[in-house]
Amino acid sequence: MTARYSVIDLSQLGTMSVLETIDTEAIIASRMTRFKQVWAENDPPAAAQYDVGDLEFDPIKINQENSTYFELMLRDRVNQAARATTLAFATGTDLDAIASRYPDGVPRLTGEDDDRYRHRIWASPNPLSPHGVAESYEFWALSALGGALRDATVVKIRPSLAEDPVVVVTCMLEGDNPVPSTAQLLQIRSYIIDEKRAGTTDVISIRAPIMRDIAYRIGLYLYPGPDAPTIVAAVKDSLNALVENLRWLGEDHTLMQINKAIALTGVHSAVIESPTEDVRVDPTGLVRVTSVDVEYRGRRE
Repeated sequence: MTARYSVIDLSQLGTMSVLETIDTEAIIASRMTRFKQVWAENDPPAAAQYDVGDLEFDPIKINQENSTYFELMLRDRVNQAARATTLAFATGTDLDAIASRYPDGVPRLTGEDDDRYRHRIWASPNPLSPHGVAESYEFWALSALGGALRDATVVKIRPSLAEDPVVVVTCMLEGDNPVPSTAQLLQIRSYIIDEKRAGTTDVISIRAPIMRDIAYRIGLYLYPGPDAPTIVAAVKDSLNALVENLRWLGEDHTLMQINKAIALTGVHSAVIESPTEDVRVDPTGLVRVTSVDVEYRGRRE
């Protein structure tokens, strides 16, 4: 599926123009240029020329390099301060401060990490709509169990023209078992249908995700030369990172994504034995990868 409102992908954000690219060598060069100007302007004795800047033991350059270190620290501090003012990049108490500017303050839930908290803050303005928008129900669901949910999606279905539409809220737990218990689903529903939150005409159904379990099984062929165990471990780490990145409701697992994760330096080719085709789910579904197995099959030129 396409990227959803409720999932912030920092890799898709451009670099903020306020952030400065810090170049150590450029700073040292600028400092030395300025020093040489000051040297010449102050009429050194016997018109002595400063010509030892290329020597490693030149005390002037050593001093400038030392000063450059502290300048780098200062400039980086400015960069970090700029990042700390944004929802996308703030962390810790900086993120708490940003949340205080959103509707109702959006306090952090007990044990809630920054990524999940950022997720809820981003969705928090949606309950201000008087029309029961999908993202408002996502926000309420994510706030219902004290941080236990990782994700929630909302779709509206109408079984037949004779029946009223139903707002289906699918909830996914954090952790190895993403399926909420019946008691947890009832608790989420009770929280959402409170008269302060739910639309008065909405029929709401809270459900667990429709699970689709798959395994990754990859046969790997390498170019001559690279150490096989090292490359196999790197490919497995890359696949695990892909699995974690796709651990959201409604996210497909495609062969193209898997091939991209496998295509590391040293890999000649690979056989994807499982899955054999793209694994697609709708917003009520969740793909769970039960294992990631990478087997070294040999070398090819």
